[in-house]
Amino acid sequence: MKEKSKKMEIYKDKSALISLRVDDLLSKMTLKEKIGQCVQRPIMLHSFNSQFEKLMQFVENGECGSIILAFTAFAGEDPSTIVNLDVLNSIQKKAVEGSRLGIPLIYGKDIIHGCRTTFPIPLAQAATWDYELIKKSAEIMSREAAATGVHWTFAPMLDVCRDPRWGRVIETPGEDPFLGSMVARASVDGIQGEDMSEKGKLAACAKHYIGYGASEGGRDYQTTQITDYSLRNTYLSAFRAAIEKDVAYGAKEKELLRVGVHTMPKFPKDTTDRNRTSP
Repeated sequence: MKEKSKKMEIYKDKSALISLRVDDLLSKMTLKEKIGQCVQRPIMLHSFNSQFEKLMQFVENGECGSIILAFTAFAGEDPSTIVNLDVLNSIQKKAVEGSRLGIPLIYGKDIIHGCRTTFPIPLAQAATWDYELIKKSAEIMSREAAATGVHWTFAPMLDVCRDPRWGRVIETPGEDPFLGSMVARASVDGIQGEDMSEKGKLAACAKHYIGYGASEGGRDYQTTQITDYSLRNTYLSAFRAAIEKDVAYGAKEKELLRVGVHTMPKFPKDTTDRNRTSP
């Protein structure tokens, strides 16, 4: 008599509701595995051979949720750091077939203004005020990156910056909240499209944490002094626009929209100039 086939677990059933799949998976995960899903590990290509087995062990043990394809200031764009698909597929196979729960990995990469095709820096793109062109460049960037095995790009960068001494000003859409909001919409549309599961689409990421671009003296990670009104009407605007476009990664910003400021849950919501904040 043939052994009765095992029923597919709910979290692996693509026809089941996502909420049911998530609940089922979470109920099966250990605390260590949950923490592991929050861990992003780099592929260290300069010591790849010696580190590969260690990385595979992390993946097998459920101690890795995503992998960043970069380790230098080139953010993965140095030609010597290109990871081939065979390597990525072997790591993914270990996650899906070799770990206890078979949770796939997410491959992320800084792809800011082009992948194989290089476009103008984000500041220059914003200066065109041509949102359709910005969307088109994001679409091409997304398609090229997806073909290299990437799932998630750390873009668009939506920090408002008004100090040209800051080294990351070239990544920003500039100094105007309205322009930043429109660039956010166009970029998320281009990267994600209507359905991120479609071929050639990536998950977008609204970055960095709100107010990062307000650092004093043009120094990275420096002190900031931002009033409640400026936070709402200058720095929050572009992030709000990205979230309204269902940007995949913007959880911190979404929480800020919901309660005001994490440390100020009683923040008065009526100070927001909605005409200015949400074009």
